[in-house]
Amino acid sequence: MNTTYVRSRWLWIFLLCMMSLMLGGCKEESNANRSTLRLSMEGRQSLDRILSPQDTPLEVSRYTVEGTGPQGTTFSVMSNTPSVEVEGLLIGAWTIRAVGQNTHGVDLVDGQVEVTLTKEPTAAIIELDSLSGKGTMTVRLDWDATKIANPSLELWLTDAAGAKKAIVPTINNLAQGSVTYTGSYDAGSYLLQAKLYSGSIAVAGCVEVIRVVGNRTTEGSITLSLDKYADVPTSLTLINKLGVPVQCTIAGISASMSALIPATAELVALNERDSGTLDVTWYLDGQQISSAPTCTFTPSSGSHRLDVIAQGALLASSGSASISFTASVSGTAGVPIPVGEIADTIDGLHVGMDARAAFLPDGKILLASNQHQTIQVCRIVRDTLEVVHTYTALDGFNAAGVTDLFVDNTTYRVAIADSSRPGLSLYQYEIGIGTLTKLVDRSNAYFTKTDGTKETFSSITASALDRQSGILYSLITDAPRLVESYFYANSQAEVDTNHYVKWYKNYEVFDGLAISADGKNAALSESSTGLIKLFRKNTNGVLFSNDQDFATASGELYLNNAKALCFVNGDNLAYATDNDLGRFSWTGTTWTQCEVYTDDLNGIGPMKSVQSLAVNSLGNLLYVAASGSKNLLTFAISTSTGELGYLETTSLGDAMPKRVAVSPKNDHLIVLSENKGSLLLCKLP
Repeated sequence: MNTTYVRSRWLWIFLLCMMSLMLGGCKEESNANRSTLRLSMEGRQSLDRILSPQDTPLEVSRYTVEGTGPQGTTFSVMSNTPSVEVEGLLIGAWTIRAVGQNTHGVDLVDGQVEVTLTKEPTAAIIELDSLSGKGTMTVRLDWDATKIANPSLELWLTDAAGAKKAIVPTINNLAQGSVTYTGSYDAGSYLLQAKLYSGSIAVAGCVEVIRVVGNRTTEGSITLSLDKYADVPTSLTLINKLGVPVQCTIAGISASMSALIPATAELVALNERDSGTLDVTWYLDGQQISSAPTCTFTPSSGSHRLDVIAQGALLASSGSASISFTASVSGTAGVPIPVGEIADTIDGLHVGMDARAAFLPDGKILLASNQHQTIQVCRIVRDTLEVVHTYTALDGFNAAGVTDLFVDNTTYRVAIADSSRPGLSLYQYEIGIGTLTKLVDRSNAYFTKTDGTKETFSSITASALDRQSGILYSLITDAPRLVESYFYANSQAEVDTNHYVKWYKNYEVFDGLAISADGKNAALSESSTGLIKLFRKNTNGVLFSNDQDFATASGELYLNNAKALCFVNGDNLAYATDNDLGRFSWTGTTWTQCEVYTDDLNGIGPMKSVQSLAVNSLGNLLYVAASGSKNLLTFAISTSTGELGYLETTSLGDAMPKRVAVSPKNDHLIVLSENKGSLLLCKLP
């Protein structure tokens, strides 16, 4: 933080009238018609922490005084000291003008007074209350253009009288991340206020005091920080109207703050005599939030800038200080904290009922709205979502009746399944620009018999990838079969393998599918029979082999309505029934059922009607979405044994969670509910 001290002055001129000599150039008159003008000057000091002209001192260091009196007589004197005496002035009416200049002879402030000199001593005061001349301000604002999809900027300028007006940049490079404003203004102090938007979301802002000096140019550059944070100034110094320094400290704000928790910033005047003489205004990200020495606000998560403007009683005596800080949610590491419920917006964000969502490799969100029939790429901004791209059927996207989204963080490929055609499409995601490009489509015909008839599906409910073979396996609602698609296909002929997986045992319809990240193990669930079917890849590379069934009918416990599946690591599978969470582990020769957590038992509290499971990218946390109890439960995963341990429960209010996704960086979690047409965004501490 740069701090500049500016002194504005009042010039006190005491006029003592007495008889004296004539001025040169005037005819001789009696000394009774003459007087002496004695000028006494006293200064007052204040401070501006401002953008000001370079190499232009803002402190008055000398004075020029000119007078015009009776019979056209004049005088002109200059003084570097507070006192000057002029003799031989005619008695009568005088107009006296004084100008305060800096050491370079630049006029800073002026004033004038009308006075009548008489035989008796006469005192007069000239108040230097007018700033001199017109000057130019040129201010450039910069930001990281790669972090904003649709930037816009609002600028306002407020003069010393409090008149506020919107201004338009003279050089506009919004797409490249900068704008420049240049304007000519009367000398004085001005308040520049800026707010930067990404779409309709305010993402940054600032407030700066700008000092304009006559015949000079004030230039400055302001960087609007989006995710990098400046050093925090510990104090600002203000000089009061009597010239006594007031040491002030901004208390209560540090470089790291807690988000969603009220914080109080205080401008503390260490000299109590001056604590009530300042007009203080606070701004958060360019938005005024308080006009008191103490300011309480609740920051959202992310980067912020807090500005304070302190106005003294004197002309052009504004000072400002700024603090940039990071607000982060606080809590147990990895336990979700809801920060925003996001519904449809006027800016074209579409959620609606029965939506699907998944995180993309760069942390953006792929959002499919069945209600609005759109596919959108969104980015997280200020605890809400901003639309980067929107795709519909007009763009060739299968955007109606979306039943499943699958994202591969390695190849940046995306699979979208729908029930309206029905079918499945593969897309390539472009990191950075956030676009999807369609690669191939596949129809719902997954096998052609020798007689030419085709086996078809009506919809796909879940997909999982075996990265070694490149096969994307998908559950269908029509039969206990797995449809195969070649995920790495580059042509229409490659994507349909004309192959599927089935079993000769009379299963019903599978509800859950999971494949381990190393591609060695797989699992299926059938909720109607309380079945979990586990597989181990054989030596021929066949994944769905060496199967082992665990079912309620066989006397196994805690498997009724088993549905949700998730591998927590290569050899450990987490599963969930309506009210149970359990684990199966590969011992080297067989699968074994391990610990089980049950609703309202084992010290975990309510866990009713579990709908889905999700594990973070580190493999050390498991999230359980329980719609019946309207909460999310977080479990720790032992990285050595895969054992599950309960951590904490997050209440979701009236939301009944159905689908959960965790960001690749493990900093966000999103929840889609079965009873709401909105998306719940959570931060992960």
